[in-house]
Amino acid sequence: MNDNLLFQSIKKALLNLEERGDIVLCASDTNIPAKRIYETVSELVPNERLTTAELSGLRALILQAVSDDRFFDWEMPTLTGLTSDQFKEVARKLPKG
Repeated sequence: MNDNLLFQSIKKALLNLEERGDIVLCASDTNIPAKRIYETVSELVPNERLTTAELSGLRALILQAVSDDRFFDWEMPTLTGLTSDQFKEVARKLPKG
C-alpha cells in the first residue's frame, strides 16, 4: 500500500495540513490515519487506474447502449438507477479517445 499513489497523496496532504497548523496528528506514525482515510476513499473510487483507452471504450459502450432501444428499454432505469439521458451525461464526462 505504501507505493500506492492515492495513499501517498493522502499521507502528503495530512503532513502538509499539520505543517500549516490546520490539523494536529496525534498518531506517532502518519501511515495510521492515512491508511484509515485511504480505506474509506478506496470504497468510492476505482481500485486501479483506468487508461484513457479504457475510459474511451466505456464512453463508446454507454453511448451505443443508450442509443439501442432493444438494449436500453423501459426497465433499464430501474435496473441501473440512471435514465438514458443521465447515462449520456456520464458518457460526455469520459474522454473521446
